Amino acid sequence: MVKILFVCAGNVGRSQMAEAYYNHFTKTKNAFSAGIDPGMKQKYPSLPKELIELMKEENIDISNQKPKLLTKEMVKDYNKIYVFEDKETYPGYLLNSDKIIIWKVKDPYTMSKDGRRVIRDIIKTKVLTIIHLLP
Repeated sequence: MVKILFVCAGNVGRSQMAEAYYNHFTKTKNAFSAGIDPGMKQKYPSLPKELIELMKEENIDISNQKPKLLTKEMVKDYNKIYVFEDKETYPGYLLNSDKIIIWKVKDPYTMSKDGRRVIRDIIKTKVLTIIHLLP
């Protein structure tokens, strides 16, 4: 069983979408997501309603998801780690991991609804690609 971790800044956008798509399409709970910015969890104790609505358009309910902060244990426990952030922002324990694959996808946080849809669709395509490559 391959365990996948998706990481972005605050875990209130890109990584949550990737986790939801992966688990939805594989019908598993083998994906998890987290953020590297400890301040986002206080700013957003729950996911923004815009993100929940965006994924509802895909018939995926993420309304019970909460932002989670990345830990050293998570980095150890997962087989592959897909990161949306530049290496300059990584905590040291993530920077030293050989499991990282960087996805250059813009942060949809301040985008319009149409802009967020574009990012969502890019993430969906990327997730479907990795699913098709699984053993």
